[in-house]
Amino acid sequence: MSILTTPSKAFPTALVYITVGVLIDIWTVVAWIFYPPETNSGKFWVAGFMVTGFALLLIGLLLGPIGRSARGAELPPKEVTPAVAQTDQTAAANPPAVLSANRPVVQTPSVIQTGR
Repeated sequence: MSILTTPSKAFPTALVYITVGVLIDIWTVVAWIFYPPETNSGKFWVAGFMVTGFALLLIGLLLGPIGRSARGAELPPKEVTPAVAQTDQTAAANPPAVLSANRPVVQTPSVIQTGR
């Protein structure tokens, strides 16, 4: 049953996207204010980082609700869950027999030799 109740990875992923996007935007604004770009390539990099930060922020904000709505699709249908739980309980109550691989080998001599 534990495999059917694993939580979705959407929340931690959304949190990472939001955090990285906001940090990129913060440092881009700081660089833009304190070190304004004077060349076209500098403006290109500042604009590129700003748009990248906003894109990551947007992905993170959209990934949360998408993951929440997909959580129901990850779980099995409600009709199947009790049957799986009963099967898991039956299997836990009757564990399979396990044989040890390190059993001692008993050798019986087939012919007894004498020293004559």
